[in-house]
Parts: sequence; C-alpha cells; structure tokens
Amino acid sequence: APSSSPMSSLKVQLTQAAAPSPPSISFVERYKVAVEARINLKHVHRRLQVVAKLLIVATFVEDALRMLFKFDQQQQSMEIAGWTSPALHTLLPLLSLAVQSCGALLVLASSGVGGEVGCYLLLGWCVWHPFMYGQAGNREFVLETATISGGLLILLSHLLLLRTKAPLLGGVSAAAAQEQKDRTATAHRIQAVGRVLVVSFFLYVAATKTHAWSVSLSLGPGDGPGVWGWGTRTVELLLSLLILYLCWLVVIGMKSRGVALLLAVTMFLAAVWMHPWCLFLFSSRTYTMQGVVGMEGFEVDAFTMADHHRYFFFQSMSTVGALLLLVVHGPGALSVDEQDGPIKIASEKAEA
Repeated sequence: APSSSPMSSLKVQLTQAAAPSPPSISFVERYKVAVEARINLKHVHRRLQVVAKLLIVATFVEDALRMLFKFDQQQQSMEIAGWTSPALHTLLPLLSLAVQSCGALLVLASSGVGGEVGCYLLLGWCVWHPFMYGQAGNREFVLETATISGGLLILLSHLLLLRTKAPLLGGVSAAAAQEQKDRTATAHRIQAVGRVLVVSFFLYVAATKTHAWSVSLSLGPGDGPGVWGWGTRTVELLLSLLILYLCWLVVIGMKSRGVALLLAVTMFLAAVWMHPWCLFLFSSRTYTMQGVVGMEGFEVDAFTMADHHRYFFFQSMSTVGALLLLVVHGPGALSVDEQDGPIKIASEKAEA
C-alpha cells in the first residue's frame, strides 16, 4: 500500500490537535464512580425509600400502640389537658387510635390514592394534636409537630408525582394532560411547603437550644459556669449561624440532598443523646417531668419517664425519615438545584 504523503500526516496531526481534549474528572466524580463500582446504588435507593416511609409513620404507630395498651393513662392525660367531660376522656383516645392507625396503615400499604388519603388523615391529626393535649402553648411541642407535618407533605408530594408518571387510561386527552400538569404543579408546591416545615425544629434549636448548651460550656479563664463571656457568645453565634444556613439551603433547595443527609444524621444522634428512653426502663428511681405543659415539676417513675422520652424519640425519627425522603427524591422543581428537572442519580439512570 502506498505510504501517506507528508501533507496527509500534517492534516491528521492538525485534526487531532483541534479536537477537544476529554474533560478532566474531578476527585468527587472519581470517588462516585468508585463507590458505584462497589455498591449497588439502585438497591440502596429503593431501601432508603422504604426506610424513610417507615420512619415517617413511626411516631404515629408508636402513639397508636400507646393508646391501645395504656388506655387508662390516656384518659388521665385528657383530664390533665383540661377536658372536663368524662365522655371525652374516652372518645378522644379512641379517635386518636383510629385516625393514627388507619393513616399509618394506608401510607404503608399503598403508594397510590390510599397513601395520599393516609397522609391527609395524619396531617389532620398533626393539626389537632397540640390542642388535644393542651400543648398549644408549648413551642417545642408545636414545632416538632410542624416538622412531622413537613415530612408528611414531602411524602404526599412524592405520591402525587407518582400518579403523574402513571400512564393515562384511554389515551392522552387534552383534559387529562392538563389534569396531570396541574397535579404536578400542586405536588411541587406541597413539597416546597414541606421543606420549610421540616426544618422548623432545627430553627427552634438555633434560636433556643444553642443558648442553653453554650452557657454550660467553660471556654477560657473568663468563662465560669453560667457566666457569659466571649467564648460562649462565639460558640452560640457560630452554631446558630450554621444551623440557620443549613436550614436556608433546604428551604431554597440548594445542595439540599447533601444538607438533608447531614441534618438527618444530626437529628438521629441528637435523639439518641437527648431521649435515651431504653435506659429509663432499667432504673428504679423517680424523675422530675420537664417540657410538658401541665406536668412541669411532677415526680414520675422511671417507666413513665421512659414512655415520655420514647414519644419524643419517635417524633425525631419521623423527621429523620422526612429528611431521608428529601435525600432520595430531591427538592423538586421549586428549588435552585432542580428547577430545570430532577437530577438523575445512579439508580434512576439504571432504571431509565
């Protein structure tokens, strides 16, 4: 075969020089590729969805079981909450048992209309809950309930979006297409409201809890216990600003998957530290009840204190589930990250 001329070789070299060089892969991308090679992210994605849904309804299941097995104590709680009618002492716990049981079962058993109905039932219960127990003036109680409501809204948004992805029966008519479009817009709005509510508890922590924690620290020769010095002020300011910044990222939907994962881990660790209900089961001493309007200063046995902490522990787990759901499905269209469409993660690409 005749050898190529010098002019042809020069053209090949110029063409190769003009071709764009392959983009360099960042360290993060190389790390993601390495992780995907070792872990089946498709299975992790599906399991996280199941775990998130279980955690979201965990507090409702736990509370319903409490109503069932400690009905007499719940009747006393209704009396303490200020309900004077003996009939209401019985009817209100029964209502609680029915609504929470049905709502949780519908959410766990269905990913369609049944799951949506379950979410609406549990959302209605969240609105009524503080008033039933006379805790409407307890800011921590109300904000924790608002956080759980945010998780339910995020779950409801996901269920609505699943319906929009279902194939339309009888073809795609203009009316049906418009209905799906409206449902999608509604789902994204619900998800945006859910993101705001799901960080309610963290905002409360930023405003109050960091103050109490930082005062108890001793950070230098000028900072004695209970004395405000430059160290405690600095710690409080930094912690508050960090929590507020992370909450703001979740609200606007910027880097929200990573931030939600960080907040979920933080919430889990905080719940284990602040509400170690299992430890009270093995104690024989009495404790002073705190943080419950109407029961402040009451001396209670260890079993009652364990029941109190178990309630708040599972409330925290519901928030963890909501944040995990945000990690799995992202912040939606009304966000900075995904306003042009959802980001495809590895498992979603595999399913496409």
